[in-house]
Amino acid sequence: MKENMLPYNKPNINWSEIESWDRKYYLHNTQAQNEYVFFPIEAVDKNYLYLPDGKRLLDFQSQLVSDNMGHRNQRVHDEIKMAMERYGHIFFGLCSDYRAKAAKLLINDIIGNENWAGRVRILSSGTEAVENAMSMARLYRGASTILTQELSYHGLVPGATQLDGYRGNLTKDTFSNESHDVPGFPDKRYVNIPAPEYSDYINKGILPSLKETEKIIKHIGSSNIAGIITETMFGGASYMPHTDYLKGIYDLCKKHNILWILDDVLCGFGRLGEWFSYQIEKNIYPDLLITGKGLNGCALPVGAIITSREIGEFFDKARWWSGSTHDAHPLVCASIVGNIESMIENDIIKTTRTKGKYLHNKLLELKYKHPCIGRISGRGMYYSVDMVDLNGEPIIKDDRKTRFTGNLSNNPNNIFANFCIENGLFAGGFMPNTIKAAPPLTISIDEIDFAIDIMNKAFTYIEEKFH
Repeated sequence: MKENMLPYNKPNINWSEIESWDRKYYLHNTQAQNEYVFFPIEAVDKNYLYLPDGKRLLDFQSQLVSDNMGHRNQRVHDEIKMAMERYGHIFFGLCSDYRAKAAKLLINDIIGNENWAGRVRILSSGTEAVENAMSMARLYRGASTILTQELSYHGLVPGATQLDGYRGNLTKDTFSNESHDVPGFPDKRYVNIPAPEYSDYINKGILPSLKETEKIIKHIGSSNIAGIITETMFGGASYMPHTDYLKGIYDLCKKHNILWILDDVLCGFGRLGEWFSYQIEKNIYPDLLITGKGLNGCALPVGAIITSREIGEFFDKARWWSGSTHDAHPLVCASIVGNIESMIENDIIKTTRTKGKYLHNKLLELKYKHPCIGRISGRGMYYSVDMVDLNGEPIIKDDRKTRFTGNLSNNPNNIFANFCIENGLFAGGFMPNTIKAAPPLTISIDEIDFAIDIMNKAFTYIEEKFH
């Protein structure tokens, strides 16, 4: 997809030299050096990624389901520029006006009418927020065990990687099917509960995953459990759980006096058509709400924890000896202010619901056309599409239990992604049989139509290859 008028001044960059430096000096993840694919991006703007050759790609997965307000959002960047006139770094013992304003916007303006939220702490990443939330839960409850869903993903440092899912495992030989966990796993303070049932599971009564979770709680003893950490729509595993699940987890936490830690790093700030994912149900509220990504649209590294009133008061009355150099960095807080104000001014939640319904209907139209499309799940502006064989089974049998071994280039998700890239669309997914449709909330109807047209051709290509 050629763009004749670039929205930036084209820099004089020797990309061959850049590639040589990147290959020689940078430590890459997810790809070994012998399979690393150099993918240069010269600029980003609005809903597009620009390549050095002048082509542009419509970003249909918001990179990591993260850049909710598009790339280089003008309102956000203007706020950062204004902040840079007065601030560089100040540490957490000092207060910037941006820190106070960001906190007020979150607690008062967005969720103040719900009357549950107490305090917010702004950090450097979603992972850091997860780590702090677990410490807070343990200190508040005086218990050490954290229950974590199978197939979940909560970050990539030692504590967060204990929370099941994709644990920084290493495949030494890229041609083998062996992988190795970081030594010391599993930590006995982290206990798996079953992954939620899929959205199309036919349920009669209490979900089996919830029944098993309650058995685990009773076996361990609720007094020994600090909290349960959950995702709403899964990021790594890429699917939306059954509609009974979220309320069921909330009810279990209340019944057994366990904290509900909701990891909304991916699903927060409009992604599911609400400010936060717990709001898809009525009258349920987390004890600790973890945010990131959409908090400032990834303009700068960010994460945050919003506490309930009770937990906020508990820590506010105490002296909690914790801190990070970049806590509530003024420029990060400025980006939060610009992002939230832009979302409010543009009524982005309402428009996301409208465009999300349009996107969902277009995906269902594709399903009717293509036998390779199985389950479609999601809501708002985040959907996952599973690809299946002629028997309706996952093409790659490991599916969401994958350890990312073997020749990944042959997986349907990567074949699909490469086809889309060649045709001007950035779309794909991490699971071998699943692709994500999660464009920026700022996407237009015409851009959705363009993406659906390319995906239609990509699914035909998948059928030619695997059916």
